Amino acid sequence: MKKYILKHKILLQSLAGLLLYSAITLLPVSAFTVSAPLCMISGQITSEAAQWPEPAAEIQSEGAILIDADSSTVLYEKNADTPYYPASITKVLTAVIVLEHVKNLDDMVTFSYAATNTNLENNATVIGAVAGDKLSVRDCLYCLLLHSANDCANALAEYVAGSNEAFADLMNQKAQELGCTGSHFVTPSGLNNPDHYTTCRDYAKIMQYAIKNPTFRQIDATQVYTHAPISKYPEASAPENTVYAHHRMMRRVYPEYYEGVFAGKTGYTMAAGNTLVTACKRNGMTLICVILNGHNCQYTDTKALFDFGYTSFQSLPVAANDATYSDIGNHFTVDGIPLVNALTFSIDETDHVTLPKTISFSEVSSQLIYDLSDDERNDAAIARVDYTLDGKAVGNAYIRLKAPAEETAAASEDATIMEAKVQETVPQSISMDSSQEAVKPSVAGQLPQESRENHAPVIFDRNSGRIIIQTPVLRVLVILGLLAAITGIIFLLYYLLERRDEFIRKRRRARMLKHTRDLTREQKARRDLMLNNRDHDRRYRRK
Repeated sequence: MKKYILKHKILLQSLAGLLLYSAITLLPVSAFTVSAPLCMISGQITSEAAQWPEPAAEIQSEGAILIDADSSTVLYEKNADTPYYPASITKVLTAVIVLEHVKNLDDMVTFSYAATNTNLENNATVIGAVAGDKLSVRDCLYCLLLHSANDCANALAEYVAGSNEAFADLMNQKAQELGCTGSHFVTPSGLNNPDHYTTCRDYAKIMQYAIKNPTFRQIDATQVYTHAPISKYPEASAPENTVYAHHRMMRRVYPEYYEGVFAGKTGYTMAAGNTLVTACKRNGMTLICVILNGHNCQYTDTKALFDFGYTSFQSLPVAANDATYSDIGNHFTVDGIPLVNALTFSIDETDHVTLPKTISFSEVSSQLIYDLSDDERNDAAIARVDYTLDGKAVGNAYIRLKAPAEETAAASEDATIMEAKVQETVPQSISMDSSQEAVKPSVAGQLPQESRENHAPVIFDRNSGRIIIQTPVLRVLVILGLLAAITGIIFLLYYLLERRDEFIRKRRRARMLKHTRDLTREQKARRDLMLNNRDHDRRYRRK
């Protein structure tokens, strides 16, 4: 039965979908064994008084959006479909395309003259690479996402597609696949171009897709990274070869730090203003915020929207709150005759609905959609349930086909494995010699009772007056000691990395003092005043 179902899986999906469609649209209500029509969904009557919350703080950026990454529900939007220049948040899409086209991140990228001298603007952020320099794809990705290096963006685009123009075609193709309708990309870096623009809604979809890639999350969550040396800085220990994350909400040293933020990208040009895309996870709910054309308010707006989202909304798994479709196969009966007896239907635990905390799941309306796209039919999906609250989309769930025969076979296989494990624990033989004075049963594989290794872990030898610790205990103590030492080393390295900036500043200060001994008294006074002002500004920012 299992082989038959696997072999004819597509046919069974089509048959189940046809039965589902027929049961809903063609068969009369009286033909079903249930007391209500299958299309009658619990909770279709919504509360007229239901109100969608609004953030208390005013959002100052020109464009902004806040969505739930699990349900795609839009919690807040402001000019979400208006095109703006994205600036360097473009590099999120660039990184995604590189990760999908490069199998080995240790492949070497050679910087061309065009990558390091053209497609750049004055004062554009770079790592200082020159034509002929080589870095791994991994190094370039860290420099791209952490340092926002535009020369690395150009080099990666050339490595993947041969040119910036060809890479832009890949960017626009991926954006179209993700459902972006108001975006067009020209450069991998995001530098100003009249034909390079996006919307808040589109880029929220791009970020929602990006954080599904574990490699992207790992790179983007890193705060400090040292890449291989380049011609301009040939020393491996040169501080210029170390890059730092620019997103202040991800670093504890900044007052903008926000607990739960695990991915994001900053951007800025004179034409684009401040742009920011951020992903944050708290209490099982992942939110994505996109800010476009901000004016030094990108962090305050993002924080205000995250506070609003986590305070006012809840993310509910559909499988745990709506059982209407989980047992939908039971409804396929006409006059008591089952139409389907080898298939069941289920909803994934990852499908969520996002609602205001003042609204219960019973107030949500739902609609069954059978007309699915080819992509939606993957993983045995045969229908989609769309959930709305007062006409506003709050999430969806896919009804998927499950074969009980497969589950039975898997359970049978698990039982066989467990039985084999139980048999392995049964001793092969048990012997007892009645001729001995003391009856000492022995089990195959056990040590004799007289053996010291069969005693307690710690033994006090009265004859010698010594405490004997058995070998297994000693091994455990040695392992614990090694773990403690490794942990101490890790904490020490972490402490040194956290204080790295401070050490560098002290060294630069000492170097400055050393090279300015020949200054006049007036020059020294200006120098000391400048240093004191810098120290005061740093202490103020830390507060």
